[in-house]
Amino acid sequence: MNPTPHRLAAAGLAALGATSAVPIPLAQLDFAGLLDVFGIDDGDTPHAVLVVVAVAGFLTVGVLALAYAGVVLTLIGSPSARPVLIAAAVAGLVTAMPLWLPAGIVLGAASLLLPRNPSDEAPARLH
Repeated sequence: MNPTPHRLAAAGLAALGATSAVPIPLAQLDFAGLLDVFGIDDGDTPHAVLVVVAVAGFLTVGVLALAYAGVVLTLIGSPSARPVLIAAAVAGLVTAMPLWLPAGIVLGAASLLLPRNPSDEAPARLH
């Protein structure tokens, strides 16, 4: 199936949103002491907080994978692309609330470019 201009725009916007969020789980895992990407020092942070941040980091990686799956589904014209992008936008708010807002808004905007009913989508025309 050839992607329509709306699908291409939605996929590009979703890819931008997902890619802009890549540093979030890296920072979470760095703060938890599992990676050393940014050199974040946890200081005297209690162990329980570091465990919560590590779990949130792994969950955020999963949300990013979901967002990229939404990009692929958008490009191939799958009817499930819209709900997957919306799920990624909302799930990111759970795993990384303040930092995820820009990415979540962009993913939500990408989902709005897709039709609610795939049968409403007009085929792309070549001029």
